[in-house]
Amino acid sequence: MAVSTKRKNSSKSKSNSKTRKQFKKFRKTKKNIRKMKGGNGNDPKVFTGHTSDVLSVSFSSDGKYICSGSYDKTVKLWATLTGNLIRTLNGHTGGVICVSFSPDGEYVCSGSRDFTVRLWNTETGETVRTLNVHTGFVKSVSFSPDGRYICSGSSDETVRFWDVETGLFVRTLNGHESGVNSVSFSPDGEYVCSGSDDKTVRLWNTKTGKTVHTLNGHTDYVMSVSFSPDGKYVCSGSDDKTVRLWDAKTGKTVRTLNGHRSYVKSVSYSPDGKYVCSGSFDKTVRLWNTENGETVRTLNGYTKFVTSVSFSPDGKYVCSGSWDETVRLWNVEQIEEE
Repeated sequence: MAVSTKRKNSSKSKSNSKTRKQFKKFRKTKKNIRKMKGGNGNDPKVFTGHTSDVLSVSFSSDGKYICSGSYDKTVKLWATLTGNLIRTLNGHTGGVICVSFSPDGEYVCSGSRDFTVRLWNTETGETVRTLNVHTGFVKSVSFSPDGRYICSGSSDETVRFWDVETGLFVRTLNGHESGVNSVSFSPDGEYVCSGSDDKTVRLWNTKTGKTVHTLNGHTDYVMSVSFSPDGKYVCSGSDDKTVRLWDAKTGKTVRTLNGHRSYVKSVSYSPDGKYVCSGSFDKTVRLWNTENGETVRTLNGYTKFVTSVSFSPDGKYVCSGSWDETVRLWNVEQIEEE
């Protein structure tokens, strides 16, 4: 996370000084996320602090931090190593549906039921800007790989682009026939994929704003989408209880992953592309082998719905959010051994 050198008033200066010391302490530690004790697949590390459903989780690009968004209208920043709450970001007037770190860790972006996208400074916790264009719930946000743009998807059926530096609205992508639940940039930033209540996944050219492919096959709402690390594939999770893998070049289904017993609300690729994790209303997190489509591990223990999942940048951990108001961290390093 970026450290600001700007001075605030005296009261804020003391607070920020304490925060800077916290961050320096975390940065100077010789420990690495891979050495963290506990939090294995059978006994996850549990982060508590939210007072309502956790709807979204995201790792920072260095894996040292996790952000979470909740129906309690807050965004929280956590230290991955310790599980300590670093700060709570207040400002939204509706439940926070989605969160994402910028590639450099300087910002967190969030989307809410209050129809806004907010950009936050991760060190100060202050709102950098509030983006108001959507006319419905903002259900997904994603930074471009170079950090210059934010893409947002909304129940207003649109995908929109914003310039991070200026906060100016850039473009609207129209084509979905119902609400957009999820958006994801390709690794090279040339494409965006989106999942919708119209049961389709769309691939868009970010330069032209044109639809490249419309992916048909799901029989219910598409709730989550994610590009593979090499950009060759797209993964989608749906309320039809399946996870699908698609060829991004042809738009064809590569395979369908069956096993969840209820709605699939979130999917995430591992950094090496060998695995996909998924979170479901069947109260489980599943890890899948992308080569053969088989479940390699099922993470149990939840008593309420799982709403969001994310692989850590080193692929050793999976973070998940749930209606039980917690964030959980699972060690999946020995993924094939169980």
